Amino acid sequence: MTKWSRDRLDEYILLPAANGYVSRATCFFVSHFWHSKDDPDPDGEYLRLHQESLGPQSWDYIWVDWTCTPQSPRTPAEEIYFASTLQTMSAIIRNAGFAWFYPPFEPRLWILYEIAEYALTCDHGIDPFPDIKKYREHVGEMLNNGVRTTLEKHGYRSTYESDKKFLVSWLELLMLAKKLRLDTADIRQLFDNLTWHRLAGNLICNTTRGTLQLHRFEGVLELNGVRHTFTPFPNWAFRNGKLILEPKPSRDKTLTVVDLQ
Repeated sequence: MTKWSRDRLDEYILLPAANGYVSRATCFFVSHFWHSKDDPDPDGEYLRLHQESLGPQSWDYIWVDWTCTPQSPRTPAEEIYFASTLQTMSAIIRNAGFAWFYPPFEPRLWILYEIAEYALTCDHGIDPFPDIKKYREHVGEMLNNGVRTTLEKHGYRSTYESDKKFLVSWLELLMLAKKLRLDTADIRQLFDNLTWHRLAGNLICNTTRGTLQLHRFEGVLELNGVRHTFTPFPNWAFRNGKLILEPKPSRDKTLTVVDLQ
């Protein structure tokens, strides 16, 4: 797998980070372990597996984080771009084809999140292949027993604490949407709006289950007036090339109205 390089940007194809530009007919998201700190696939073992699998299929674009996002060390501008790619990655997972080859199970939080994002935002889910079976079981545990309980029970970890905070909030909201039996199309549209309007702290949506109000930085979801809670999303921002936690924005200044119908 080729590492992202600022010296090779002419070789990249950039698709707008907006709804409708990623589809399963043309795009694949490649989910993979990082097998070393400096190279996720130093021996090329998993690259060869993906080449054999994807080679005969029809596609236009493939997204791999090692290749498509700036890697350390990053300039201040690259840090901002890197954060933007992480925040739009959920929409790529939901709307692209999903490809993976995993070694024996390890409790990697990013892998669990990527599988949950794809499996719970499409009608057919993911078949329980041997290398994905435990993760699928743990997605079920999160639905039944809660996200934090499941992560602590199986020792899930993330290299960066900022990633963990964001992923826990996202997973808890995703599980809550499934527990409330929101239609898959409504869940996809809700999370697309969370992705594309990531500065909006609050959303008001019409769904097939009724009116939904979401206050992401307060950790509150209301469906038909009934209040549910989840871990609030961290309000991250960049200042002088550094990631900082902003104060929660005022509710009346961040309201976004979205109609899911």
